[in-house]
Amino acid sequence: MKKEFVDFSKWLRVNNIKTTLPTNIEEWESVVSINLSNNQIRELPESLGAFSNLSILNLTNNRLRKLPTCIKNLKKLRNLQCENNLLEELPSEIGALENLMVLNINGNRLKELPNEFYNLKNMTRLTLATNFIEHISEKLKNLNKLLYLSLDTNLLKELPDVFADMSALYFLDLSYNELTSLPNSISEIAELQTLLLEGNQIKNLPSLESHDMLIKLNLNGNNLENLDFDISKLEDLQILTLDNNNLKNLPDKICELKKLNYLSVSENSLEKLPTHIGDLENLLELDVEENCLKTLPESFSNLRKLKNLYLGKNEIKYEDVLNIHTIEFCDLAKT
Repeated sequence: MKKEFVDFSKWLRVNNIKTTLPTNIEEWESVVSINLSNNQIRELPESLGAFSNLSILNLTNNRLRKLPTCIKNLKKLRNLQCENNLLEELPSEIGALENLMVLNINGNRLKELPNEFYNLKNMTRLTLATNFIEHISEKLKNLNKLLYLSLDTNLLKELPDVFADMSALYFLDLSYNELTSLPNSISEIAELQTLLLEGNQIKNLPSLESHDMLIKLNLNGNNLENLDFDISKLEDLQILTLDNNNLKNLPDKICELKKLNYLSVSENSLEKLPTHIGDLENLLELDVEENCLKTLPESFSNLRKLKNLYLGKNEIKYEDVLNIHTIEFCDLAKT
């Protein structure tokens, strides 16, 4: 029996740690998963490194300020969950986890990532949301197997132009940063399906036109005054949210999105809706609350699949939508 296992057992007992480990220490050599979540752990022992066959390590919801250097010994680790801790930095030794595929460090206090972090070339899912990260290195290009990348709620003012080789990336969340532009290479992410840009100040939207596989696009809260790109190019788009901007109108091209089933443009300055909005034959929900609408276009009655309609805080009356018999919910009061 490894001495480190005995030490780890004592640490568990002394700190009253709940875990999923077998009660028989003799079986620990073959352990592939350890769950230490929700234990108020402040520091991990170096003896953790003895679990050389570990594939999954869950440290979520603790009080960790750092990870032990022994993490470099967990060569078979594929999934590391460190969400909701107090991590202020990552050890350089994390770069030794060459088999790591899933890493969740949401909800910590990270300001930067060590250079060795970008050695994790087999990563497919990376979530770094709700930290204080101000800079992402150009070495991010090394992580070209990423399928899912979340950087939302950080302090990023710009991103490196390194997305050209991330052809498999299907989910990208950049919400709630301080971005004013997108790197050109984002237009080269061939299989991108979800792009979340809420809460930035992004203006250079033409780079979005190439994403013909995009299903969900969120541009809420960017102070947009117009959509300066051909939105009809997003032919697979199903969900489009443009809430809390400064839009006075929507481009007619939006009516060519035949697969669109959810459109939200609340809290803008819309004075009218596109003349041919009725061409959105698959639209199920429309939210245009808190705008400046006085009338609806004639084609509105052609929205035969529309079920949920939000028109509050405009000058539209309930009687104006009575002829749309498919509507199951409308927030306008009957008069």
